[in-house]
Amino acid sequence: VVQARNEIFEDVMRVAGLTEIIAIPTVLIVPEKGLNRSDWQLKPYKTYLKNLTIRQVPGNHWPFLVEPEEFNRAVELFLEEQQQKPSDFEG
Repeated sequence: VVQARNEIFEDVMRVAGLTEIIAIPTVLIVPEKGLNRSDWQLKPYKTYLKNLTIRQVPGNHWPFLVEPEEFNRAVELFLEEQQQKPSDFEG
């Protein structure tokens, strides 16, 4: 299992991640214990996602499974905030 996980990780790292600016409202839900918590890990998101909101929730790499109420609340708050803002993307 570990070997398979490591091989998949190596394959994923060969693929370019964010390479173009995205301006639509985006939420990144970051667990207290898990990946994407360090500045160097967040840098691509902050660089390319120009309308980024970062929310921290309890839990580990799978906060939607271990803390579903907190995760869902973070999504709900983000969506409520977006409803309150005038949209730059409406025709």
